[in-house]
Formats: sequence, C-alpha cells, structure tokens
Amino acid sequence: MGKIISICNQKGGVGKTTTCVNLSAALGILEKKVLVIDTDPLANASTSFGFSSKKLNNPSLQHMDLTSVIRNNIILTKSPNVDLLPFIEDLNLFKRTSEVSKFNKAIQSIHKSYDFVIIDCVPFFKAKNLDILTCSNSVIIPVQCDYYALEGLHKFLKTIRFTKKNLNPDLHIEGFLLTMYNKRLKLSNQVAHYMREYFNDLVFDSIIMRSSKITQAPGYGQSVLEFDINSDGAQCYLLLASEIISKESVKLETPMIPEEKESMFNNKQLSKTTHDEVTDDSIFQKVLQATTSIEEKFNTLPKNFDSLINRQKAYVKNKLGTCYKNHLGKVWVYKINKSKLFKKKFLHIYFKNDSVSHYSTKWFS
Repeated sequence: MGKIISICNQKGGVGKTTTCVNLSAALGILEKKVLVIDTDPLANASTSFGFSSKKLNNPSLQHMDLTSVIRNNIILTKSPNVDLLPFIEDLNLFKRTSEVSKFNKAIQSIHKSYDFVIIDCVPFFKAKNLDILTCSNSVIIPVQCDYYALEGLHKFLKTIRFTKKNLNPDLHIEGFLLTMYNKRLKLSNQVAHYMREYFNDLVFDSIIMRSSKITQAPGYGQSVLEFDINSDGAQCYLLLASEIISKESVKLETPMIPEEKESMFNNKQLSKTTHDEVTDDSIFQKVLQATTSIEEKFNTLPKNFDSLINRQKAYVKNKLGTCYKNHLGKVWVYKINKSKLFKKKFLHIYFKNDSVSHYSTKWFS
C-alpha cells in the first residue's frame, strides 16, 4: 500500500514543485513505483515532465466514477517508474458530496497501486490544501534558505496542527527540506543552523543545493535526473530519496516502537507533543525565535543616519557592514527593523562621487 506524501508550504517559491518532480524521479530510479499528482492550476509539475494541463474529452465524465476517470487520465512519463496525473482543468477533484471530498475517496483507492503518491500542492492557503493534507500520510515542507522563508513557516505549522487535530490524526511531518542552499552565503548557513537547532531530527540530512541544472531542467520537460544525472542537483535528490526510503524500512523493521522513542522513527508526530506545546504554541515560537535571531544583527543600527552624510564608502562599510543590495555603487540598501517582526524596514544610502549625498528609510510588509 502506497504512502501519500504532500509537498506543501504556504509560501511560494520555496521549491515545492521542483521537489515534487525531482524527488519522484529519484524514487523511480531507486525502483519505487511513484504517482505524481499535480493540483496546481499553473500545472508546473506537469510541464516539468513534458506535459501540459489536460481537459476531459467529454465534460460529462466528471459526473462518473471519479476513480475510473482519474485512472484513465494517468500518464506514463519518461522517468522510470513514474506516472503523472496532470492538472485537469474541468475536473473538480475537491468538490464535496459528503464530509469527505471526492479527491480523498479517489486517492484512497488509487494509492494502493503505488509505493509512493507525491502531491504537488498550491502555494498560499487554499481549501484544497486542507483536503490534500487530510488524505496524506505525511507532509514534506520545503524551506528556502533565506530570511523570508523562516518568517512564514510558523503559519503553515499551525495549519498542520489544525489538520491533525480536526481532520487527520495520522498526519505527520515527513521532514523539513532545506532548499536553494548556498554554502558560500552566511545567511544560508544561519538558516540551516537554526532549523536543525529547533527541529532536530525533523530536518532532513539531505540538503538541496542551489544548482543551475535544477533550474534548467524544466525548460526541457525533464527532471534534473534526466537532464544531468551526474550534476550536484541530481545527487541531492537521490540522497533525499534514499533517506525517505531508509526511514520507511526502519518503520517496517520496528513495528512496536516504545512510545518514548517513537519520534525517532515516526518523524516526531505532532500527536506526541505535550499538552503545553499545543496550548502555548511553543513549537511555533521556536520559529519566531530563529527569525528574531537573524534580525538582531540589524537592530544595533542607530535611529538617525545623519552622521553618514558626506562620508566615504569605506566609512559606511566599516560602520554598517556589507550592504543587502548594491545598485551599481550609487545606492546601497540595508535591511533594518526596530520593532515589527513581520515588516521590513530598508535603509537606502545614496552616493555621489563616492560620498553619501543623502539617505531614506522605507517600510515594506
């Protein structure tokens, strides 16, 4: 019986679709039979396999047995052992005829034919994501290694906790996946450090490096493993697939796990958190603390920057450090934030003849 894994995060641009496509291809190469389900209207997962979104030849088919309709629209991809259910424009998979959505009923029947069912979710909060999480065994949460990715993470963890408490008590976190990691960037290393410090074994050992091959592959309708299996990006996803398979084998070998050790093999199911953790949101406060730690570096800046006027660039760099953005040497931008965690304040320093002519500060949500 196949395991249903949703790839989900309410923040866009963290690598959900990329992870869905390349993880599925890697699992297929490791001789696991995989079904990829594309639920995003943009159909990026479908195009990454060389297909587009689909329309039913006969719209009345959507009123027939949904399981049969889905089975008849599953496509065999060029990736070994990987099937695809592309996004079907005129098929409302998430319409409810009872307390259980049509999608949930169909997927419970279809997943028996596969080792893994990988579902690519839409970004932001959508009702369909709740339906997907409700029918999933676990969720992989891609986390881009930058400040903004950490900032929105606690909101999605609340969604998972709500789903587990009210809709799917068997849902657990498969793992946090660090994506777009650049070992040369200090911020990437900071984010990785904070994630491992606060979530420990919930963070995958495998890290997805920032790779040009990963970004190029969808343009050719291929996974990165088809595009260049020897690339660093392909090796990252093979390691991730091996890690997920090894976790499954551990569970099979240890059916009776002592309760105090269950989190080691069952990825710290949220049901094992204490009552205090559930009521005081302590697990989410850890994310906020990690975000605050990054921000503290910018809270030592002065409220007034008049002293910078007419100063040379070397003086500014000595006082403020390396800038966040550099616009051709004429404008330096620093991120600062004195009070509000979920708003950004930017300091713009303008140069003329390599001396500070003036500055401005701007707030952005």
